[in-house]
Amino acid sequence: MKAYWVIDILRDIRQFSEKSGMFELAEQLDDAIFVAASEIAQTLDGSGTGEGAPGKTGTYPGAAGDHDLH
Repeated sequence: MKAYWVIDILRDIRQFSEKSGMFELAEQLDDAIFVAASEIAQTLDGSGTGEGAPGKTGTYPGAAGDHDLH
């Protein structure tokens, strides 16, 4: 199951929030991106696909980098 699109959408909303001056929302979305990446990794790790593992930086492109933007 490829659920990375969820991270992409959250990242887009986060970028819009920051550009619009909604910095508290942008911070909350940082957390949501991290949670989404973690849960997707857990789901993929449990399915035996080997496509991700919780806690490994760089497993999901963009998620860790966007978390460090503020």
